[in-house]
Amino acid sequence: MSDNKTDALRNWLIVLPFIFILFLIAVFLAFVNVEGLSTEQRLDYGTKALTTTGTIFAGIAVFINAFYAAKRAEAMDKSAEAANKSAEAANKSAEAALKNAEAAQDKQITERFAKAIEQLGNEKIETRLGAIYTLERIAKDSKDDHWTIMEVLTAFVRENAPRKQDEEKAENAKLLIKPEVIEQKPKLQTDIQAALTVIGRRKSKNDPKNQWLDLRNIDIRGADLTKVKMQGANLMEANLQWAVFEEAKLQGAFLSGANLRRANLWEAKLQKAVFKRANLQEACFEEANLEGTDLDGANLQEAFLIGANLYEAKNLEQEQIEEAIGDRTTILPENLQLPEHWKAQVSPSELEH
Repeated sequence: MSDNKTDALRNWLIVLPFIFILFLIAVFLAFVNVEGLSTEQRLDYGTKALTTTGTIFAGIAVFINAFYAAKRAEAMDKSAEAANKSAEAANKSAEAALKNAEAAQDKQITERFAKAIEQLGNEKIETRLGAIYTLERIAKDSKDDHWTIMEVLTAFVRENAPRKQDEEKAENAKLLIKPEVIEQKPKLQTDIQAALTVIGRRKSKNDPKNQWLDLRNIDIRGADLTKVKMQGANLMEANLQWAVFEEAKLQGAFLSGANLRRANLWEAKLQKAVFKRANLQEACFEEANLEGTDLDGANLQEAFLIGANLYEAKNLEQEQIEEAIGDRTTILPENLQLPEHWKAQVSPSELEH
């Protein structure tokens, strides 16, 4: 329909100039042939008539041009409005699609989460392992579920690897009675190790403020916790004998009453950690940063402190230091003296030279 109107308008625009010219000629001839007038008057009236007619036609042309210009503007406005409505509709459609996708994803995550929780209690260890790694993937995919999953995994460790202090005391007594018995490094249950690994390599930046990993009273002897991120973790009263914490991040961790006998904390970051009454006997703290730690009542007998930084350590007594193994590279608080037997100790770096 609009194409037919455009063609008709184009045809009229082509015909109008010819009509205008013919009309001018007719007006001119009409005035030129008027009787009773001189030739000069006829020409004068004809010229004026042509001028007047031209002005009238020019006005009509201006009016027509203005009319169609307004029509074009109106058409453009309607086109722009239609485009805006189309864009708004597309945006609403996209928003609806996004919400639907998010809802579908949330539903999928919820279903995966529920299934994984159910599988954690399965008798088969391979099923439990699958559940642990499924929870890890969910924690990576969904920031909102990150901390909930960490709480689930720490609860799994607490429930399945509780510290049994009576058994621990019996084993220690056996070693005292029969010193010839060689203490073997224990092997941690595979699913417990997997849960600790997932906890230790989580995206710690997603941890909520003022929330800490709760790993109290657990028995994870021999665990491999190399490079774990457990800043501020609560490991009070935990049995961590033989555990490997090499290059681990344990700043501000609570280890009061923990058993770290023969644990390996080489180059671990332990600033402001709390070791009150902890058993650090024979533990390796080589090159570890213990700056500002609380060592009140901690057992440092034969603890390896070569290259360790104990600057501004709290509640550390000279007697504790005397029982430890260190050398001139060990940094002590200003109120403590380097033991005499340390001064004679040769550090591994000096042996290399």
